[in-house]
Amino acid sequence: MKKKTLVFLKPFSIKNPTLDEQNDFMITETFVEFECADLGTFYNNEMLHGKNLKEFIPNEVKKNNPEWIIAVGQSATVALGIQNQKKVLLNPKVDYEHLNNVSEFDRENTYGFFDEYHEQDYERFQSVFPNAAWFPQDDNLNLFTIKEIVTDIING
Repeated sequence: MKKKTLVFLKPFSIKNPTLDEQNDFMITETFVEFECADLGTFYNNEMLHGKNLKEFIPNEVKKNNPEWIIAVGQSATVALGIQNQKKVLLNPKVDYEHLNNVSEFDRENTYGFFDEYHEQDYERFQSVFPNAAWFPQDDNLNLFTIKEIVTDIING
């Protein structure tokens, strides 16, 4: 039986983007969604853009009751605050409030992956959550890059 997983990609948030930035975002999102489709139900930019993610993501998790959630960027930052949920996060912004009152379940079942631009977030994250990895050689970590690792985690 396949485990129920929700995948929240990052919404487009570049202010005054160039055409190249828009195209790069769309191509990357399409590629990741296609190549990683077997991971679960995807929430892409079209579904996330303009929504209050702090309300939308927890409501979707509560409504769908997944075994796992996978979240990227801004979506991962919101997902980090969801308690008693197995989660895999890519480049969440980690504030000190995320590190307080963390249950043993959340410590053991929250995985964080960070690229070179998120070293400070990695350092904060790994001070509480043991399942953390930093990829200093990767300047644009995405779900496809670590798909095999994520697959092993959620199928473990």
